[in-house]
Amino acid sequence: GNKHYFPVLPMSTAQAVKESKSGIPAAEFITDVKQYLVEKKVECEECVRNLHIIHNKYKFLEQSLLQQKKALLLKIPDIKSTLECVNFLIKRKDSDEEKFEAHYQMSDNLYAKANVDASIDKVFLWLGANVMLEYNYEDAKALLEKNLKSASKQCEGISNDLMFLKDQITISEVNIARMHNHGVNLRRAAKGRK
Repeated sequence: GNKHYFPVLPMSTAQAVKESKSGIPAAEFITDVKQYLVEKKVECEECVRNLHIIHNKYKFLEQSLLQQKKALLLKIPDIKSTLECVNFLIKRKDSDEEKFEAHYQMSDNLYAKANVDASIDKVFLWLGANVMLEYNYEDAKALLEKNLKSASKQCEGISNDLMFLKDQITISEVNIARMHNHGVNLRRAAKGRK
């Protein structure tokens, strides 16, 4: 899947989950701040900076995923309503009432009237990027059902990633606070020795 790369501090071997299913790396919870600094051979201030970088990357990724989810949540109802229209055309084609009058939306506030003959078995679908293609009813239905399933699955995957990210953001915020407090204590102790 989509791999997200972070300049993450090395993970401990005790870490259970190394990354999400889509490749988002897990944040390491720092259990012993002093031992962590010794093992990583890094100063407290530098470690806080690194932890902030990781936290910011998680927040950026969270915003990106929220935008993707928002776009999908707008797209899914459109696919459903288009699928309903195609199903209606299929029913009309198979009935005695193949011809009917309909109103359709041309733009946000503009509708037009159309005389529809469902026996023609042709529908045009917008595929995006200013592309429209002609399909017979069954092919259109199959495509729309596939797109609906795909969009729903994507939305579910993004929701799972967002839940995973929320945990990683919390862990990184706790790490930052604990490391910052350790730095404050070190500075206090240094002042006390002077």
